[in-house]
Amino acid sequence: MSAEPIWLVLAWRLPHGPSTPRVTIWRSLKRLGAATLTPGAALFPFREELLEQVGWLAQEIDDLGGDAWVLPVTELSEADEAKIRDQVNAERESEYAELEQSAREIVARSGDEIPSSRELHALIERLNRIRARDHFGADGHRQAKQAVERCLAVRSRQVARF
Repeated sequence: MSAEPIWLVLAWRLPHGPSTPRVTIWRSLKRLGAATLTPGAALFPFREELLEQVGWLAQEIDDLGGDAWVLPVTELSEADEAKIRDQVNAERESEYAELEQSAREIVARSGDEIPSSRELHALIERLNRIRARDHFGADGHRQAKQAVERCLAVRSRQVARF
């Protein structure tokens, strides 16, 4: 009996030509929180929902005239696993830091203007999208969430004054 998969690898090859298909695949990989292994391979933690999404991405690559394989992986060395977690966490930390900075800028200018519902909704959506691909619990989540909550509190206080 084989061990349960703990990782998924998407290996692919696209035909030479316009860069648009490569950019499309790169954006999809980023959206899913992939760890890029090489320009033609990415790794994900094994989760049923990711298996389905990676399968759809493989189908998209096939539709673009390329070849794609979704491969379950049952074991990685501790060093490789740590390297992958560090890579993915570093990418999420960067995204959380950018979001936190955006939220701080909104709070800083809130003395002059009330943050709009639209920009607050955009912050919340960004936080949710980052969190969805934060497979290993990057530390920056808490600070980014608190910064977004401060924006919401500022708006509530300002709106309550009217």
